[in-house]
Amino acid sequence: MPIFQKKFAPKVAPPRSQRLNIGCPPPAEDLDDFRTITLNLVDKQLCFIDGVWLNGLKPGGSTSSGPGVNLTDDLLRMKRRMKTLEQENNMLQVKLDVLVDLLTENVIELNEIKTH
Repeated sequence: MPIFQKKFAPKVAPPRSQRLNIGCPPPAEDLDDFRTITLNLVDKQLCFIDGVWLNGLKPGGSTSSGPGVNLTDDLLRMKRRMKTLEQENNMLQVKLDVLVDLLTENVIELNEIKTH
């Protein structure tokens, strides 16, 4: 009996060739139908688009409550877009300040080396 013989050698599992749930058929539903969610209330219709509930918008883009609702929704989208652009602008401004600070430090070090 050899001294270095493996005492435990697990069997290799065969690869799965079929789906795990063999008895269930594959889903035949189109997931694009669930991308926009509409909620019909008594006097309003709300639509969930891009993570925000908007008034009166149908999935086709037409309004059911009139043009004023569409303007309000456009205003909300513009405000969200403006806020994200302001945040991006602030981040870029900070990056620019850091780069200017690094540049001034390098220029100061270079001038010190030249003077010595």
